[in-house]
Amino acid sequence: MITKNDFLKILGNSLFIGDGAMGTVLQGLGISTSSELFISKDKNSFKILSKIHLNYLKSGSNIIQTSTFGANPIKLETSGLKSEIKNINEKAVFCAKLAIDNYKSYITNTKDSLKPVFIAGNIGPTGKLLKPFGDLEYNDAVDSFSQQVQILLKTQMVDIILIETMMDLSEALAAIEAVRKTGKDIATICTLTFNENGVTIMGNKAEDAIKPLLDAGCAVIGANCSVGSDKMLAAVKKMRNANPDVKLIFQPNAGLPKVVDGKTVYSETPEIMAKNVKKYLDFKPSIIGACCGSTPKHIKKIAELIKNK
Repeated sequence: MITKNDFLKILGNSLFIGDGAMGTVLQGLGISTSSELFISKDKNSFKILSKIHLNYLKSGSNIIQTSTFGANPIKLETSGLKSEIKNINEKAVFCAKLAIDNYKSYITNTKDSLKPVFIAGNIGPTGKLLKPFGDLEYNDAVDSFSQQVQILLKTQMVDIILIETMMDLSEALAAIEAVRKTGKDIATICTLTFNENGVTIMGNKAEDAIKPLLDAGCAVIGANCSVGSDKMLAAVKKMRNANPDVKLIFQPNAGLPKVVDGKTVYSETPEIMAKNVKKYLDFKPSIIGACCGSTPKHIKKIAELIKNK
């Protein structure tokens, strides 16, 4: 576990690389279920997920996220997996830890230099709307996230917490509060998902989200998902212009999805994504990764871009 202050020192003025999509890679292997269902039901999931994590690390990722995006009890209940919450979260962390260990062995054998690598406990939304827009009480959201966070942290293998794809600032704050309630000073990252105008579907503006997220205790904030790397630039500009000093993270989709021959494909090649992400560098992000539609090949191109900047 890394504290907020220590993580900020580790980041310094460096630019770290996140990972990319897990679901997209699984679909490429013919696995169409959610990561959570895959972990719970498939005996080969441990080996397959660990290998995907390892491929991201080899491609340049400094941070890999556990496959626990939908592993809070409210979300799991919708798919009949609520009773599996402990198993799914723990197994996902172990998959990431095995990948880290295998990566370190790989680097030793290649005699290359070992870059900083971290496991981020991934937390996604509940899938329900908080009041007054829906029926979910704020405290119930906090309780749900708390159950997941406690399991993640008890493994003692998670370095940081990454809360992502939040469409509602209130739900993001509920997840952050759940982390704070553990009493652990663990570095927390939070990303909202904005439309191309820099506003969430719940009306939260990118520039207005910074202060409440920082006040809640986040070390790094930013945007992920929803739009491709070209369209996310609006949120990049708004967040940096609103605060010249905050540590920022951006993880866009690989363009917009479309169905071709019954399969979902994304429009941005690794080369296109890297070309678009290059425009982010003027706004001094601390972490750049990718989201839906991306693969280790996308991360590799981003890593090459950053190395040669």
